[in-house]
Amino acid sequence: MPARLPLTALRAFEAAARSGSLTAAASELGVTRPAISKQIKQLEQMLDCALMVRLGNAVQLTAAGQDLAHDVGQAFGQIAASLERQSQGRTLTNVIRILVDRDFASSFLAGHIGQFLLRNPGVSVEVVAERNGRMRLEEDFNFRIFYGHFGATPCPGLRERILCRWYDLVVCTPEYASEHVSGEGALIDAQLLIDGNYNVWDSWFTKTGLNHPGPARDMTHFNETSLCLSTALTGGGITIGDTILAFPSIRAGRLALPFRYGLESEQCYSLFDRAGRLHTAAELSFQEWLSEVVTKHEIEVNAFLKESGIDIQHCSVGSGGVCPAGTLIRA
Repeated sequence: MPARLPLTALRAFEAAARSGSLTAAASELGVTRPAISKQIKQLEQMLDCALMVRLGNAVQLTAAGQDLAHDVGQAFGQIAASLERQSQGRTLTNVIRILVDRDFASSFLAGHIGQFLLRNPGVSVEVVAERNGRMRLEEDFNFRIFYGHFGATPCPGLRERILCRWYDLVVCTPEYASEHVSGEGALIDAQLLIDGNYNVWDSWFTKTGLNHPGPARDMTHFNETSLCLSTALTGGGITIGDTILAFPSIRAGRLALPFRYGLESEQCYSLFDRAGRLHTAAELSFQEWLSEVVTKHEIEVNAFLKESGIDIQHCSVGSGGVCPAGTLIRA
């Protein structure tokens, strides 16, 4: 790392990379076009590699330039967010902003957040639903909740802790099960509903020892688990539902468990917050409440599956699925 970071050159490079134009970067930063070009040239000399190809006024990033532009853009975004927090004088201590995976937001958090608000009068919560893994690091959120293998999500400046795991269960309506699942546990002309972002059908068939219907069978693909579950609830097919999202419908009898097998997921929902940031009283209350809700949910799920005679196949912990000690969020 150089003794002094070339912040002026990095700012010029970031503006040109983002706008794709030396003139636009010069206008944004209030300098001349030659000044922008000179700063970028000095940066390339320091790094001993080309960052941009000049095409008249326009620029095209090299592979090295793309990598640097991504990292510098995130860094400047985090700096801007930090400055905004400081300029507000931390007056919004009773406002909690949460960025949440869309499935978790609609199928779990939305059904419980009212309890937190009743317990904490005067605290406001803003829930922003987002596609899983889109961290939006340039924005300031108190917490982020996304799923994946622990430690696999790039999140500079954030601390990650495991919030909860889940079980994967094959589900469909009772009527669909009676028509498309035989007494021996085989699928009969069943429409498989596949979540393209989380497809564990192959693992489920392998670990349960049941016959895979093969690629020739009818399959419908979605990009969210909640869409698979919604279709299954209308009798449109059979899907794998996790116990975070599907359990209310399973417990209510709207979704049946035609097989007595389930898989413990190798992935988990993680809670992210700013590393080194002191929590407000409202944030601490939210963490404590969320821990209680998740713990209660897990107790209810385990009791229901035991009573229903469901055999859970536990995951083999590999490099991507390590569960580090001391990372569980618990009160």
